[in-house]
Amino acid sequence: MKLRELLNRAVKPILNERFGDLALSVPEFDDDENEESSDAVDELGSLSGLGLVIEYENSKGEKSQRVITCRQLSVEAEKHYLKAYCHHRKALRTFRLDRVVDIFDPTTGESLSPVQAFFAQYSPDKVTRSGLSWGMSVGRRADLIAVLNALVFLARCDREFHPSEMSCLEKALTNFWIRLEVPGDPDFDDILAYSRRLSPDGETFWLALHRFKEDSILESVFRRHAQMLIEADGVIREEEAYWSLEIDQFFSE
Repeated sequence: MKLRELLNRAVKPILNERFGDLALSVPEFDDDENEESSDAVDELGSLSGLGLVIEYENSKGEKSQRVITCRQLSVEAEKHYLKAYCHHRKALRTFRLDRVVDIFDPTTGESLSPVQAFFAQYSPDKVTRSGLSWGMSVGRRADLIAVLNALVFLARCDREFHPSEMSCLEKALTNFWIRLEVPGDPDFDDILAYSRRLSPDGETFWLALHRFKEDSILESVFRRHAQMLIEADGVIREEEAYWSLEIDQFFSE
């Protein structure tokens, strides 16, 4: 299986026990979300890879809960839309934000409402305009988000997130800060807490690799810690071996 064939898959977020009965299916009614083309490769959005549970109401007033992995925010005709991978439909969907009734952190189970206030932290197709910049420039924060998404994708490709793999993320963060000479000290707690909520899909991973290929330092930081992460728990699983080979092939082309 080639890398491009996996672009539209996403790793399901780790779910809190309160969502234990949330089956990966939705009621048998018509969706009014737009299904996205699987051929398009978009730029990374400001919340790419972020896992959420949403309660959504369609145009007929019918409600369902969805596990999603965010892709991008957009504004069309003054309406805000969230493009995301829906784990229930197993496809990319676009949700109208004014129809999202509630949102939850999939890991802790806590409500993140009010909905509009939560998404106001993010600019459509841009880096956040709130305190989530971690003291970095727009471009540098985008670099860090790409590194975090790529490493978290690898950490979760075998459906597990071992504590030693989280330690690798912390080392990658330190190395990123030093190699790219980011001013100040990294907010480890906040950045690592953010990374735990990521559940990037294949396209997010693919776009991150392309970003690294354009910057030798980013490539070095990623490849060093990708290998470290794959070997972190002492067992190299089939999925990890596969992605390790794909990464080597990608950067050798």
